[in-house]
Amino acid sequence: MADRRPGRPWHGASDRAEEPAVLAIRLQRAEVDALLAFRHAAEGEAAVLAWWRLQQCRRARLALDASQALPALPDPPPGALGWWQGLLRRLGRLRIEAAGPPARIARRLDHPRG
Repeated sequence: MADRRPGRPWHGASDRAEEPAVLAIRLQRAEVDALLAFRHAAEGEAAVLAWWRLQQCRRARLALDASQALPALPDPPPGALGWWQGLLRRLGRLRIEAAGPPARIARRLDHPRG
């Protein structure tokens, strides 16, 4: 006799990756994981890379739905911003959610060491 129980609503979510609700949940989970990694990262380069990964996750979530009211990102660690970004931040003109990492950090994000 076949089992005719109704399926769970989340069953098969991996088959519906393009669905906005599933994508939103995955992006939120990625951002939470990135935030935890940032909070537990050692100071220095590890914290800088973790912060930029968190920022990239936030940017992806906002790209999906810009109307979301999200809490502010934590302050970037020392050395995370380039010279120009630091100046814009001091002037209050840096939109950190839309910013990209400086080239030296972007290379490290694309090709992390060992």
